[in-house]
Amino acid sequence: MKLSGILSVLLILIVYSGCEVSAQDRKAEENELIDWFFRHLYNFSFAEADSMIVLINQTEIDKATIFNLKANLDWWKLLSGDSIDRNLKNCNFNINESINALLKSGEQDTRSLINLIYSYSLKARLENYNGNTLKSLVYFYKSGAYVKKCIDSPVKDEKLYLELGLYLYFADYIENEYFITKPLFLSLPRGDKSTGLRYLEDCSVSGNEMISTEANYFLLKIYMNVEKEYNIASLRAEILTREHPENLVYRMEQIKVLHLLKKTNEAGELQKKLAGEIEASKSLSNIQKIHFISQLNELTASGN
Repeated sequence: MKLSGILSVLLILIVYSGCEVSAQDRKAEENELIDWFFRHLYNFSFAEADSMIVLINQTEIDKATIFNLKANLDWWKLLSGDSIDRNLKNCNFNINESINALLKSGEQDTRSLINLIYSYSLKARLENYNGNTLKSLVYFYKSGAYVKKCIDSPVKDEKLYLELGLYLYFADYIENEYFITKPLFLSLPRGDKSTGLRYLEDCSVSGNEMISTEANYFLLKIYMNVEKEYNIASLRAEILTREHPENLVYRMEQIKVLHLLKKTNEAGELQKKLAGEIEASKSLSNIQKIHFISQLNELTASGN
């Protein structure tokens, strides 16, 4: 573990070694733990993120949230090319456990609903990763059922706005892209691309690192793959790579956008630089190195 990671864990341990704390203080400390977890995750510091999960397991954070955090770690390991079959299985298991815990609790407060929306949304992403478009749509639909329960919530929660932004944008997109799905959406909140994008834009400047990073990443993917507004996508990629320079997924996306913008020389320079860093990395396994070098070679071969 890096020295910074060790120091952060020690600091948090010291905080937790104190005597009794109020419920409000404990909640703030738990949120800080979760913030540290995501910071390590986005920085590709998976060993430190694993250590944070061990620590979080010793807190009073609800099990559904812990399973969600574990699923996030599995997902990012999966994107890094690490033990793909195992992390696919683990991610699916942890999402299912989170959903089961939430449904079993019967809680209908905003936080529980947000967790359910997120869990089903991640399940949809996992199925999409596997090439199962139909299953992905089914889980997106299930997330919509819980969006319906909290879309008019008076609670001002950034995580809710992040999920609403994604739902509103993609519900609109799916209805228009897959005409056969229109009857399914009759019982769900109508999609609205412009409102969805506005929510995501607002979340992209949040003071919460997880919220802003997720929002910027989804805006990058939307503007690159759906809206085809590559200059805007490039700005989002610059934000992500500036904030998380160790994140190879974000850096790969930045190179893809440069190719789409026909900035071949700039893309080539970044590819060469990134390939050298990957080869010299001491934190990546050989499997991860092969994974990313293969992706870079594909970009070179295709020209985008």
